[in-house]
Amino acid sequence: MSRTKNSLLNIMASIGGQLLTNVLRWICRMVFIYTLGKEYLGISSLYANILTILSLSELGLGSAITYSLYKPLAENDTETVRSLMAFFKKAYRWIGIAVMGLGLCLMPFLPYLMTGSTEVINIYLYYLLYLAQTVVSYLFFAYKAILLTADQKKYIADVVMYILQIIMNAVQIVILFVWHSFFAYTAAVIVYNIVQNMAVAFIVDRKYPYLKGPVKKLSREQCKDVFSRVYAMSLYRICNVIGTSTDNLIISANISVIAVGLYDNYYMIIQVIQKMLTGVFQAFTSSLGNFYVMESRERNEFMFRTLNLANSWLVAFCSVCFAVLLQPFIQLCFGTEYLLDYSVVIIIVINFATNFMQNVVRIYRDASGLFVRGKYRALLAAVMNLVISIILVKKMGLAGVFLGSIISRMVTTWWFDAWILYKYGFHVSPWPFYRNFLATMVLTVLSTVVVQSIAVPWQETVWLTILFKGVLCVVITNGIYLLVYGRSEEFRYLVGKVKQILVKKKTAQR
Repeated sequence: MSRTKNSLLNIMASIGGQLLTNVLRWICRMVFIYTLGKEYLGISSLYANILTILSLSELGLGSAITYSLYKPLAENDTETVRSLMAFFKKAYRWIGIAVMGLGLCLMPFLPYLMTGSTEVINIYLYYLLYLAQTVVSYLFFAYKAILLTADQKKYIADVVMYILQIIMNAVQIVILFVWHSFFAYTAAVIVYNIVQNMAVAFIVDRKYPYLKGPVKKLSREQCKDVFSRVYAMSLYRICNVIGTSTDNLIISANISVIAVGLYDNYYMIIQVIQKMLTGVFQAFTSSLGNFYVMESRERNEFMFRTLNLANSWLVAFCSVCFAVLLQPFIQLCFGTEYLLDYSVVIIIVINFATNFMQNVVRIYRDASGLFVRGKYRALLAAVMNLVISIILVKKMGLAGVFLGSIISRMVTTWWFDAWILYKYGFHVSPWPFYRNFLATMVLTVLSTVVVQSIAVPWQETVWLTILFKGVLCVVITNGIYLLVYGRSEEFRYLVGKVKQILVKKKTAQR
């Protein structure tokens, strides 16, 4: 199967599945707030973030193994694939045990991470349930999905995940309506994780029967190569987790558990879009790994610019929609008491935009193996983010947490990751990336100002107003981008690819 076809299947599975599952997840969130309230929401969000941080034990092993699998899969080297998967299996078991141990050690400190009343529930019991959700993933075959990702067939695991997630969310909604039980709601996720991993493992075993053959131990050189990549990826992973998953801990410890829940309503919407954008572009990751090895530097640099234009366009459009639509949408779904100050919302949107403008850089960095360079910069960014956020939250409240992320990112990862990629990957100047970044920020602000100015007479918070503002976001943001980039070589290439796919599809249907 061609790289383009695999990437297209991965994109379709990612977008289609996430649209369905996230609509149901949002309904589930509304039912959760209606039946259990703000405090349960805040605690649920906090525990999810704690377990994300504990999952640092994985330290980028999955990404490192994925990269190591590209070559043996392309060369049909089944012996090396078996050896790598056996190594991955053993490593994941130890990671599961480590996460469980670290999670149990953290239990005595839970009250110190929560500001405000938590007497409504047994915080230790529910923390153990959330810990079990994470641990069972490592202990029950989660490692096997990595083979599908490396073999450009991630869509298979995605379809399984989305079908089971839809079933799980439906069950959770019934649980909340009928029993109002946070315990059963949380336990359902444990069952889902086990069933999902077992289903994917069954498919992988059927699709790759050679995995059951005799396993040869990895050579010393192979182990050294894997561990060097794990070490490099671990620093990037630490940076990413501290940049995104410690926010709720800082908010909970310095403001309140309820504030965590209020922010998490906004973050859930943004996270849905983030996952869709990530899913679209990560669908290219394994294909890009192959493309990077097989094609010239010039072709790779052009492909990067093309994907980066598509990413910048999508980030700008999503940022305008967030800035214009988030407040009225949250108000209609949950009420005015669940709204954050609009200045905080704008800073949250800027945090999203500056983060996701680096999306294609990160994907190319991982696909090309360049994550081994500049790895200590990631650690510096993580420390800066944590320190600045803790300082600013005391002075500025909620807005300070996200400003810390923005400042640390702009000082470190924004310019450095692109410089590494262009210097060692493409051997040309990174200025085109920097110009595109700044242009995207300017066009995003311009589009937001134009939309908000036109929408001034329509301030009533009703669904029709949201629809009208949404149409304005679509027309104005995309219109401005078409005027600026419509004649560029990269845009013409993207349009040509879309036409090529549509023509092939029509031909196949005849």
